[in-house]
Amino acid sequence: MEPWSDEQVWAAVDAWRWAPPTSRHRRTDNYDLYVTPGSYALTYAYGLHARDEGEVPRVLRDLRSDVERLGGSGVRVQWTPRDAPAELPQLLEREGYRAAEETEVLVWELRDAEDRPQLPAFPPPPGISVREVRSEEEYSGYHRLTATIFGDPAPSAESLEGFLKAFRERIRRSGHSDRYLAWSGIVPVGLGGLELVDRVARFFGSGVLPEYRRRGVYGSLVRTRCVDALARGAEIALVTARVGTSGPVLKAHGFRTVGSVRVFEARWSA
Repeated sequence: MEPWSDEQVWAAVDAWRWAPPTSRHRRTDNYDLYVTPGSYALTYAYGLHARDEGEVPRVLRDLRSDVERLGGSGVRVQWTPRDAPAELPQLLEREGYRAAEETEVLVWELRDAEDRPQLPAFPPPPGISVREVRSEEEYSGYHRLTATIFGDPAPSAESLEGFLKAFRERIRRSGHSDRYLAWSGIVPVGLGGLELVDRVARFFGSGVLPEYRRRGVYGSLVRTRCVDALARGAEIALVTARVGTSGPVLKAHGFRTVGSVRVFEARWSA
């Protein structure tokens, strides 16, 4: 199989959107906005574009107006090197946005040049098993564990019902929940998501409880999803990994670096 070019990978990154099922959506010529009322951290503007530097303040005023109209109190703006103008990060900071995080775009080719399967060499950790979520009880636990690991508020009843509705629809449509839990006996200790779009397996939302880190749990979550993605026809595993945490782990196991994505945020009111 021919390796994916950086341009192909960036196109896959630009097409990647994630928002809770209860989010409110607005698309304009300048951004693609998903607002989750009550959670600025789950309110994202993707693909922010302006014709030139002078248009940026107007675009950001429109963005704030749309966020507030849809019930949000802040927003995170994702920037990739394909967004314009190139000076956008500096312009966002000038307009009161602050840098929130930087992630690395990493890729694993699931087949080699001879079209043979290839998987990252993460050894299975003793006493840990990873499996795809199959029941509503496990799926509710997945979201509770997400809140614990990432320090987020527990999902509201409305949000949880939206998640469960989406879970039922995914199971009905594909037979897969696309959510994974790592277990130590009967205790869930880590998690990760997978979204299969065409030939791309998007890995997201990976995390491990602090007391189980550095024990191979994260690597086991990565390898299990690679196995399943390969079986379902994916050609690459695509990850936006945090600089300094999961990024170095993945690169040490052969994931290729394509570039970085930066996130800026603004909060306006409670």
